[in-house]
Amino acid sequence: MNEIEEKDPHASTRTRLLDTAEQLFAEQGVEATSVQDIVKAAGTNPGTIKHHFRSKNLLVLEVFARQLRQVNQQRLARLDALETGQAAPSLEEVLQSLIRPTVEDEIGGRHRTNELMRLIVRSFQEPGQELKIFMAQEFGEIVRRFDAAILRAVPGLVKEEPFWRMSFLFGALYHGLEQWSRLDSVLPPPGLDCVQRRPYIEGFIQRFIAYVAAGMRAAAVPSSPFSFPS
Repeated sequence: MNEIEEKDPHASTRTRLLDTAEQLFAEQGVEATSVQDIVKAAGTNPGTIKHHFRSKNLLVLEVFARQLRQVNQQRLARLDALETGQAAPSLEEVLQSLIRPTVEDEIGGRHRTNELMRLIVRSFQEPGQELKIFMAQEFGEIVRRFDAAILRAVPGLVKEEPFWRMSFLFGALYHGLEQWSRLDSVLPPPGLDCVQRRPYIEGFIQRFIAYVAAGMRAAAVPSSPFSFPS
């Protein structure tokens, strides 16, 4: 039993509920996961959800907050340090600040799995308005700060372009991490027998940044195909 659990006997139950809910949300989505699913998998009873979180919706928000705030704080801290140290950080440096906290996780001596990636992707697909508002609040400063940093690093971009390129970035990141996490357990693509072992995390990061930086620097397309109807 750890120090927190010794001080608060309810802490272990609360943590177990959060851990279990996070895994189930990532596997099958928030809406498809019932309170009964959570308490059964956690080995508790429905009353524990009400006791610790008051409702499933508040449990959902706590699951997201626990993960996203830690990652986003690291992203902003890295960007702060980067912008304090030099007047004009390069695009690659800005991308490092954004990507590394998502990819790296040395807590407990292991790298972050793809569960958090799937959880975040699903958060943008869930119909709950409460969750959508929460995600907008959690990512608001990230979007503002990193869009501005990218525009400074790639001055030829128009203001609306970072929205699309950041959307493509996160889609590629989550897919890439999922591929990385299971590369050792699947057959290599036809003709690519050399792709048999997953690269180290550092190799993944460097490959990904090189790929994304080229996309960020690509010439902007005409705005009309992406224009919203008036």
